[in-house]
Amino acid sequence: MRQRGYWVIGLSRQVNPAVDTAYVDCMLTCDLTDSKTIEDAARTIGNTCDSINLFVFCAGVISPQSVATLEHGLATEQVQINLVGVMLLTNAILPMMAKGSHIIYTNSMAGIFPLAGSSVYSASKFGLRGFALALEQELKPQQIHVSSIFPGSVNTSMLATEMEHGGSVLNFMSAPQEPEAIANWILSNGVGKHVENFPSSFDRLFCSLFLWSPRFLRLCLPFMTAWAKASRTRYRKSLLKNRSGQSG
Repeated sequence: MRQRGYWVIGLSRQVNPAVDTAYVDCMLTCDLTDSKTIEDAARTIGNTCDSINLFVFCAGVISPQSVATLEHGLATEQVQINLVGVMLLTNAILPMMAKGSHIIYTNSMAGIFPLAGSSVYSASKFGLRGFALALEQELKPQQIHVSSIFPGSVNTSMLATEMEHGGSVLNFMSAPQEPEAIANWILSNGVGKHVENFPSSFDRLFCSLFLWSPRFLRLCLPFMTAWAKASRTRYRKSLLKNRSGQSG
C-alpha cells in the first residue's frame, strides 16, 4: 500500500507491535475484544491524520467445534473479533472517513454457505455480511463506499491451524491463495465497483444461487465436498513436494 502512495497505519492485537517500515508507517495496538483499545486506536488515528481514505478490516479468528461440544470462551471470542469488535471499530473511525473514501471488509465464503463444525464462525461471517450491506446503504448519501470481499481460503497459519483442529474440507473448494494475491485484489480498482466481491464470475454466480436457494445449496453440498476432498489431496501433495525440495 505504501508503494501506491498511501500513508499506512496498521492495527495489531499485540501490545506495542513492531513496525515493519517496508509495509506500514505506524503500528497501533487494537484488540477487538477490548473496547478501550478500540477507542484508543481510533483516537490516535484521529490525532495522527486529518482523514482516512481507505480502511481495510482483515482481522478474524476461527475455532472449529460442533455445537454439541461448544466452548463458551471460544464462541464468544469468535463473535467478538469477527463481528462485534468490527462494528465498534467501524463506529469509532466513521467520523474520520473522507468523502469518496472506502471501507473494505474481508469476509469469508462461510458468510455465504454454512460450514458444519464451524457454526459460530459461519454465524459471525453471515452477520458481518448483513452489517456491511446495511452500512453501505447508510453511508451512500455521504459518498463513502462500503465493500466486502469473499476470498475463499488463504494460505496462512490460520488455515493450517484450522485444518489441524478439524476445519471444514470445503476450505479447498479452490486452491488456497497467497496473502499477497489477496492484498493486491483488495487494492484493485474492481473491488471499489462492487458491494460484494468474489474471486471469479463463477464464484459470484454460484454464491448468489446459494443465497437465493438454500435447497440448491443442500443439493450441491455432496458434489462440493467430493471436489474439495480431491483439491485438499492435491494441496497436501504440493506441500510435501515443496518441503522435500527445500530439504534437498
